[in-house]
Amino acid sequence: MGKKEFYLNCDVCDARKINEESLSGYEQIVINTDVLLVDERSRSVLNKLPMVCNMDGMLDVEGEVSVVSANGNYEISGDTVFSEQTVICVNGKLSVRPGTEKVMENILKICVNGSARYPESMAPFMGRLAVNGEARCIPDGCIELKPVFVVDKYFPFRAKQDGKYYVSQKVVLTDTDVDVKTLTDKNVHFVTERFMIREELIPQAISMFEENVEMDVVPAGFAYIEEGAELNEALLQKHGRRLYIDGDLMLTVGSDNCFDKVEGLRVNGNVCLLKRQAEALARVDADYRQLIFVKGRNVSNRSYVVVDKAMLETSPDGLEIGNCAALKVNQDVSPELILENLSVRNCAKVFCSPEQKSVLQLVCENVAKIIDTAKTDSEDGDEEADEDILGMLEEDENIKTVNADTYIL
Repeated sequence: MGKKEFYLNCDVCDARKINEESLSGYEQIVINTDVLLVDERSRSVLNKLPMVCNMDGMLDVEGEVSVVSANGNYEISGDTVFSEQTVICVNGKLSVRPGTEKVMENILKICVNGSARYPESMAPFMGRLAVNGEARCIPDGCIELKPVFVVDKYFPFRAKQDGKYYVSQKVVLTDTDVDVKTLTDKNVHFVTERFMIREELIPQAISMFEENVEMDVVPAGFAYIEEGAELNEALLQKHGRRLYIDGDLMLTVGSDNCFDKVEGLRVNGNVCLLKRQAEALARVDADYRQLIFVKGRNVSNRSYVVVDKAMLETSPDGLEIGNCAALKVNQDVSPELILENLSVRNCAKVFCSPEQKSVLQLVCENVAKIIDTAKTDSEDGDEEADEDILGMLEEDENIKTVNADTYIL
């Protein structure tokens, strides 16, 4: 007979009416909650029980407490009314509007599994906020736009007079068709950490940004490419020979014929390339953060992959295995061939011979286990897996599990 266990998963656990006798039969009690409500008496009882409590916060309160549980978007505005002490749990996005100081007086705690937005003027009240995700403070008087906002030719007509716009990550102003004069005549300002701008637009547009904001400049005559790209003939035909890449640039075997055609390369990120391509890239007028050497062939997002000698010998630029649940290296693959041609990233398990294991440790990154195939019969066999499942079924009879929004112990 296994030990009796009690598992409770809830947004709010009210332990103020806890009865020691009703829980004394459990050898283990686990409570996973956002907020635990207690008083002096219940804290004493909890300390006597075999309890593990995983929580975001504990509140010592008296009297009635109202609990609000919301899935999705939830907004606190000046019209929101809470008649008593309130705990709010949001699974989604919380928005707090300006002028809600009176409303916040009745809120004991706000727990958010998701994201939260609140104005700068409400920051003094946000000590009551616990967010499992992103919490963003919006400057007062700002209209929030997308985290990366690309100014297109229609925005000058839509922008408000004296408009103040908040962009959390980056403003992109690279379209020469944008009527910047209309924006400056409307006295538009952006509040952001960084902006990307064409060199020829700087004199007109610079007044829309504070002087301490980081500025990335696309040189005159360069084509702007918003995201990472692969250097190939199609890219050059579409954008020309001078490129500004706002992200990483990938070089493949197909990039070999492009080096002599590139007149300028600015990469606001890393360049991923084959080792043999480093010399050709050095002859290009190029600027980038760093070089990352990769293999020529890639196999990814598979549940199970087997690597043999033929796969590696037919991959002269190397083979990279990534994002796979399990990888087996056949015994016909020599340690020397592994070291020269194989790279493994983000795999749960790699099975190999004892002779291959030490070399695989050098070419594996973010791999949970490297397992000798000689040991798998006893450690990972089907027979043992069946025994584990039967054991879990027997234990289920002695386990009580409760899932709830609010639970009173």
